[in-house]
Amino acid sequence: MDSEPANEQTSVKEASKRVEIVVETEAGAGASGYSVTGGGERGIFVKDVLKDSPAAKHLSLQQGDQLLSAKVYFDNVRYEDALKILQCAEPYRVSFQLKRTIPGADVSVRPKVPSVEVKGPKVKMAKMVK
Repeated sequence: MDSEPANEQTSVKEASKRVEIVVETEAGAGASGYSVTGGGERGIFVKDVLKDSPAAKHLSLQQGDQLLSAKVYFDNVRYEDALKILQCAEPYRVSFQLKRTIPGADVSVRPKVPSVEVKGPKVKMAKMVK
């Protein structure tokens, strides 16, 4: 008779019920009303979310969510605050979304395609900026 131990069957059933999804939240004004736990190789997880907080309402955070990354928008930010954010992020993996002015660049726009290609050293822009 070929049978699996009960604990292996249970863990397979539980694993098949769990689905991982990646959610990108809308940009909200502030992110208060939540706490985190973890760190290091384990990752950062949402420990608790206050029911009617901005984190619950606008960011849709739920207990147990793993925070993969965070975008901080620098429009209307004080210089001192931006400096603190950038200094804290210095030792970690960081990605920036940039707007760059290139003097005398050869810009070609393809008709009916909402993209701009700037010919130069490895520069491509996904969206046309008006």
